[in-house]
Amino acid sequence: MSFTNDVIAACALALVGPAVLFVAALFVRQVPPTGSEPARTAERIVRWYAAHPQFGLWVLLFLLPLSAFVIGIAALLRTWGENPQLQHYTWRAFEETLEHWPAMSLGGATLLSMGVLVMITAHIFAYSRGLRPPSRGSLNR
Repeated sequence: MSFTNDVIAACALALVGPAVLFVAALFVRQVPPTGSEPARTAERIVRWYAAHPQFGLWVLLFLLPLSAFVIGIAALLRTWGENPQLQHYTWRAFEETLEHWPAMSLGGATLLSMGVLVMITAHIFAYSRGLRPPSRGSLNR
């Protein structure tokens, strides 16, 4: 019996789901106001993962996403061998990317700089509101 790519994609999303939930909870618990309901629920999720390190860290955050990665690679390799149209469009996209590499790298650098600016701005606002006191001596060590 052979699974279709739709079933494999649904399985991979289910396997990655707990890790995505944890990362989303890490983000949501920092969203002001920190006492709001989404932040409290996110804090409970993060605390649950922290209270169950063997299961939370190793299984939910490492083994399940790793298995989704391996299953996804295997499905893509199987599909690659059976689908000449996929091969054609993949090589075409690769050639176009190489041809337009300066514009692609500029776009990537712009997106990366935007992400860094958002993170730094969030930290500055958190510091200015007194949400996170600076750790003393952490820069001097």
